[in-house]
Amino acid sequence: MTSMSRDESTHKRSFLRQPLFQFLVLGLILFGLYVVFGEKEETESKEIVISSQQIELLASMWEKQWRRPPTPQELNGLVQSFIREEVLYREALAMGLDRDDMVVRRRLAQKIEFLAQDLATQGEPGDAELRTFYQENAEVFEVPATVTFSHVYLNLDTRGEDTFEDADRILADLRQGADPRQVGDRFMLQSHYADLAQQGVARNFGSQFAEAVFELTPGIWEGPVQSGYGLHLVRVEGRAEAYLSPFEEVRLRVRDEFISNRRREVDELFFERLRENYEIVIEEPASEPADTEPTS
Repeated sequence: MTSMSRDESTHKRSFLRQPLFQFLVLGLILFGLYVVFGEKEETESKEIVISSQQIELLASMWEKQWRRPPTPQELNGLVQSFIREEVLYREALAMGLDRDDMVVRRRLAQKIEFLAQDLATQGEPGDAELRTFYQENAEVFEVPATVTFSHVYLNLDTRGEDTFEDADRILADLRQGADPRQVGDRFMLQSHYADLAQQGVARNFGSQFAEAVFELTPGIWEGPVQSGYGLHLVRVEGRAEAYLSPFEEVRLRVRDEFISNRRREVDELFFERLRENYEIVIEEPASEPADTEPTS
């Protein structure tokens, strides 16, 4: 077996060992709960039991909110509110009020997804898993290239047809050592930017300007480069190439990305498994009636 085959085999075993296995376990649990409690609901008595654990939970929630334990009267009020809510909740279910409520539907769907995602986050990933994920998703943890530059702005609206001739003249002056603060037009933003990634340059000047600036030769005035504001003469003073952050420096971020990715995988696998139990029928929308001439 080649090293590539061994790597592929290890990756497959790792995948089957984690999200897929957990998803299958979760599916069995959920379907088991549905069978047990779904059937029980039909024959459930009208008895409402407020357990001691439930009372403790109500008291704990009160204490977290108000920074003190509830008085006996307040605790009794919490219990009575819980009973009222439970009675109304059961009657609403009995009347089927949950079936056509989009908010309730969405909330219940989210709770199912949360169950799947919570299972996906159980168990802390090891360094080997994180390093593999880090290497396979290197672009996520790459520090982008940056540029430091100054620019002189020329306003197309005020200079009109002379703008490009002015740009050539001012560019020659700058290359001869003219002070950039004494030429050009007023600009609403900065005249100097340090260590900006291409996305940052684009946010200030637009994507075409950003692409052009990253192609300029450092150390000399060049241009004109056009943006949405007008023309710019630009001097790139420094540029740092993109590099991959060392694993040790971004381990916590790798862990967070790994867990988020695993949540998405489990969520999708879980949904696809559930979807297999349904026959999906999508009806074609009714065709619009053809236009007819009005009758007299």
